[in-house]
Amino acid sequence: MTNNHPARILYYCQSLAGIGHLTASLHVIRELLQHSDVDLIYGGHRIDINLEHHGFRHISLPTILINEATGCLYTPNQQYSVDQLWLLRAQQITAFLFHHYDAAVVEFFPFGRRKFKKEILSLFRQLRDHNPRIPVFTFVREVLVPEPMEVEQRIVQLINDHIHTVFIRGDSNVIRFEETFSLTGQIADKICYLGYLGSRLSELRPARTKQILVSQGGGSRGRELLESAIRTAPVLPHYQFVIATGAQTTVQDFAHLADLVSSDNVKIVPFLKNFRSQLLESALSISLGGDNTLIDVISTHTPGLAFPYPGDSEQAMRINKLAQKGFIHSLCADDLVPGRLHEKIVHAIGLPCPEVEIAMGGAVKMSEQIKAVLANIATGVDSTAEL
Repeated sequence: MTNNHPARILYYCQSLAGIGHLTASLHVIRELLQHSDVDLIYGGHRIDINLEHHGFRHISLPTILINEATGCLYTPNQQYSVDQLWLLRAQQITAFLFHHYDAAVVEFFPFGRRKFKKEILSLFRQLRDHNPRIPVFTFVREVLVPEPMEVEQRIVQLINDHIHTVFIRGDSNVIRFEETFSLTGQIADKICYLGYLGSRLSELRPARTKQILVSQGGGSRGRELLESAIRTAPVLPHYQFVIATGAQTTVQDFAHLADLVSSDNVKIVPFLKNFRSQLLESALSISLGGDNTLIDVISTHTPGLAFPYPGDSEQAMRINKLAQKGFIHSLCADDLVPGRLHEKIVHAIGLPCPEVEIAMGGAVKMSEQIKAVLANIATGVDSTAEL
């Protein structure tokens, strides 16, 4: 970074199931581009990254995913083994990198993505070969899947060895990081709560319509929620149900849902890229409660029902905590029968928004903090304690 050139930041994001991590990362990258050039290394489901900016470059690595049932990595490309793709990815990363970066951001590591540890640590080494003082930031959700103590201890060691600041997207007044990471006290000097990534609304908003937006999110889970909403629609004929399928919904799954429709007030649509604007017009959101979805629901002041997918402890905890504050209303598996879902819908639509505030604007705060760290490094000041 010089007076004549913006800083250059490397951003690494690896998705394993849906696209929530990429969505959150792009929020931050858009803010970083206000003062820096950004190079994104992305691994995960192949998806178009529609971010046009003269200071932005990106590479999509050959896809490696995780089998949620077994926890094993696999590749959807049958031409290559996982071992072959590790080598190919390493070659592509090296070819993509510039010689010098002023900072790096890694999504979720080392709290997650530890199966990619070798790739990530190799990346760190390459960055430090050209800039030994490069600050590396990690960007993590406020709720983790709890790990055994020995795993937490290894995470703390990796943070102490490699990470300048742990940026947490969340509000400590809603959920504290130590609730799911018991050794938080050992890294307290590196932690910075950002608030959630949503932005506050202007006073000018479109009028609500009698639309109920039912969304699957960026993954492939949760078809039973969409099916339940379709079966409930006939008993609420004055509402239009918009069923937004997931980013990974297959043609066969889409056709299956269409076959279930028995009333004129149901419209099935592909994954919505204008989800937030659709929320602003909706009387109610029904979703799986992914973190990005929930914050869009809360920031648009849309009444919401959220169904934590069975077995997802992280998602369930976030939904329950936000439900305690009145920001969202939780569904359980028993609520997915049409009669019960009808009752839940009618009840939720009639409830006012809560008076309590929630911290937002996390992407802006993270960008500003990184900018301040880089400025202090340039002047020889250690800014870690100021965060």
